[in-house]
Amino acid sequence: MIPSSEAPVDGDVCRPSEYSLKTAETESPFELSELFFSRTESRGRIQSGNAVFQRVSEYPWAEMMDRPHNIIRHPDMPRAVFFVLWEQIRAGNPVGAYVKNRAKNGNYYWVYAVVTPIEGGYLSVRLKPSSDLFAAASTLYKSVRRSEIASAIKPADSAAALVHSLRASGFRDYPAFMTAALSREMRERNAAMGRPAWRPIDLFDNLVSAADTLLETTDRMLTMISTFNHTPTNLRIQALRLGDKGRAIAEISSNYDHISKAIVNNLQHLETASKEVFSGVNEGLFLACTARLQDEMASLFDQEVCDDRDATSEEAKRLRQQTDDYKARAAAKFDLIKSRIGHFFDLTSEMKRLLSGLIAVRVMGKVESVGLSNGIFSDLIADLEQGQQTLTRGLEDIAKLNDRIRETVVELDTLT
Repeated sequence: MIPSSEAPVDGDVCRPSEYSLKTAETESPFELSELFFSRTESRGRIQSGNAVFQRVSEYPWAEMMDRPHNIIRHPDMPRAVFFVLWEQIRAGNPVGAYVKNRAKNGNYYWVYAVVTPIEGGYLSVRLKPSSDLFAAASTLYKSVRRSEIASAIKPADSAAALVHSLRASGFRDYPAFMTAALSREMRERNAAMGRPAWRPIDLFDNLVSAADTLLETTDRMLTMISTFNHTPTNLRIQALRLGDKGRAIAEISSNYDHISKAIVNNLQHLETASKEVFSGVNEGLFLACTARLQDEMASLFDQEVCDDRDATSEEAKRLRQQTDDYKARAAAKFDLIKSRIGHFFDLTSEMKRLLSGLIAVRVMGKVESVGLSNGIFSDLIADLEQGQQTLTRGLEDIAKLNDRIRETVVELDTLT
């Protein structure tokens, strides 16, 4: 265990040339059951660490103390990842990332690192990655790093490219990716270690999936409506050209337009609420997983044999304090989700009512157009019917998703 130090240091980061840049294709071994820990001050200089960190990195404590954490940075790591990481933690947010590190002898080792801000610095707890997402991420890292080297791209631009690639892989943003990665790694680790499954992970994952699908469905419906939003206007224009004969159709088309806009307004509210829930679920899951990981790390400190028990006890205390804080914050996110569920049902019920009115108006339009010789009315009415059918299917999907979210929340509520 590295003892804590308050000694002043000069400079923010070290030059890579100050440390050996040799690398090897040999992996430094460590067990799935082991966790790394380190604490740094606000500029990223190491103040403390556990025995696993020291053993696997192969740096003596004297060479790690007050040194920038990037002494273990591997040249294969994209700068984009560190840009995203620092952007998050400097904003006061916990963050997770797959990181390839380099030991002093040049060997490498991969971790999934969870970094959390504390007063005056940061804590980091790291586990051995083993999920399928890790394999995909390491492949992506190679591609991003090649681009950085080939084009000398700025870190911010490389980070944007990284997030773009993650979106193409189905993740809405980096927080969604890091949450999925942490939950999968913890699930795989628990299974490999023969531990019982932690049910909240599965339930939170189900909520993430349902909220994501709800967003996709809402976006699809809004896009669909935008393709038909000129149909009522075109119908009214054609009706006005017929004078008195088209007056009823013109009135019907106006009513249809009014109801359609009300449905769009409700869909936009649902989209906003869905985004809030999606973000809240991801944040809640990440906080809950982080708290569980930190609690385990604190327990490992209790078991660690070292020369300075006071130092290990202090680190365990820091971890448990943040564990309690993150549990409380995860519970607050869960309460937010519960408060939004009722809003989902209210919006869906209102849209069903509006859709019933839309169907009635469309049927009236179809009846009124029968006696008119202009075939364009039949085409426009058919467009309205197609749009209404798509809306009906979309609302049915939303209702099912609402039920799925509510059932998951009820079960999760019994476990928290």
